[in-house]
Amino acid sequence: NDIERIVMLSRLCARSSAMPTHRAASFAPSSSSASSSAAMPSLAHRRASTGVDRRRRRKACARAFAYDDADADDGAEVLSYRPGESASAPKDVRRERGNCYGCGVQLQIIDESIAGYVDPNEYQTKAVVHRQFNGMLCARCAALSNGRFVNAVEGQGGIKAAPGLITPKQLRDSLKEIRERKTLVVKVVDVTDFHGSFLKKVRDVVGGNPILLVVTKVDLLSPETNYDDLLRWVEDESAARRLTLAGVALVSSKKGFGMRDAVLQMMRERNGRDVYVMGAANVGKSTFIRAAMDELRSAGNYFAPAKRLPVASAMPGTTLGVIPLKAFEGKGVLFDTPGVFLHHRLNSLLGPEDLSIMRLGNTLKKFVPKKPECAEPPGFDSFQGYSLCWGSFLRIDILACPPNTAFSFYGPKTLRVDIMKTSDVPATIPGQEQAALRLVNEVDFVPPPGITGGLVDLSVSGLGGWVRVEKSSERGDGVIHARIYGLRGLEVFARDVMPTP
Repeated sequence: NDIERIVMLSRLCARSSAMPTHRAASFAPSSSSASSSAAMPSLAHRRASTGVDRRRRRKACARAFAYDDADADDGAEVLSYRPGESASAPKDVRRERGNCYGCGVQLQIIDESIAGYVDPNEYQTKAVVHRQFNGMLCARCAALSNGRFVNAVEGQGGIKAAPGLITPKQLRDSLKEIRERKTLVVKVVDVTDFHGSFLKKVRDVVGGNPILLVVTKVDLLSPETNYDDLLRWVEDESAARRLTLAGVALVSSKKGFGMRDAVLQMMRERNGRDVYVMGAANVGKSTFIRAAMDELRSAGNYFAPAKRLPVASAMPGTTLGVIPLKAFEGKGVLFDTPGVFLHHRLNSLLGPEDLSIMRLGNTLKKFVPKKPECAEPPGFDSFQGYSLCWGSFLRIDILACPPNTAFSFYGPKTLRVDIMKTSDVPATIPGQEQAALRLVNEVDFVPPPGITGGLVDLSVSGLGGWVRVEKSSERGDGVIHARIYGLRGLEVFARDVMPTP
């Protein structure tokens, strides 16, 4: 029966390869066999119709995990995770058995413009012949690995519902099981967007499970940053949000800084339990996992996989399903999870084209604009009455401030800061109200007398940057009053100053 099924699939693949087709360009590699795969019936349907191994497949689907012997030669045990109903199995296309090892989405051979697509010939070779159901990388992940920005989440950049897009609710639903299991949760937060990516209601998702907080991308901060001060700041900010932590680790996943300490804390706290790595979209979860596997192998844990690891990219929503990794000796599995989609973050409001241009999260550059020159009175140059425009998505109108007030911008080097009089800010064009900037926050306070330096940080959610309000001298105290305008849905947090120059 197996031989007959393989022969039948080979004939179908050959027949589909010979059929002419006209398809729109997509992220998948162009091939006649791939573009004509819509005419091919699903493998699951064919197997059900033939009645082959029906009882055995029912038993396999009843398990939470399945171990594929065909992958044993890679030096790592590949796990197939198949929850009953999750984000990894959208219902708009027929899905085949197996999940993409890069993003966790369930595979399909129907539509190359939808996440999870693999070439039918590749699926036949790896899944049917070699039984490597979880050893394939979908076309979208291949494009992401090559630096392209391919969206698969509904709402990203304002994209409405469309065939093949996974909803943010489906991504959140895939995390429900964490609360019901005894596990260690590694919560990943982006240091350049600490408040925007913090997930203040994380206990609603993980329940009473212990949380190890991993703060990533510290390599983007100034080399003069005192990490002891930064660690205390992180602990204070977490305590202010009433979140009890099992530990805190500051890391740079790309450069390996702090990874040994993070892995040691994870191994100590997990105590034989499974580990779930979770966080907001695009904070660096998959990059952290790849670095953690390197650290585990360097410490002599050869169970940690070196190949077929989750794909890491700058596109929010790269991971679409729960990805299990057999990373520990003995019991325990490490899970990469889909990022929580937060609508108030800038990287969720921008489309793939804008994200490709801005390259959020890759750099962090400080820029201090010069004060406008005032004719009267001389020597009292001030930002009062002026607006600071940061790119096209943020504007700060300074209603009042003393001459010793300065504004420092920390963000991607691709963004420019322009200064204009508030009275010259163009009015909203009729018919474009939806695209106009709107009031998102307002600060109005009197700085304590006799201090200099940073007063407050205005953290732009999802940007990977912030604006620091500072006093350059002790003289000239007064009210600082500013209004912050941003894109619709964007949040800007007023926070205590992060201890970085």
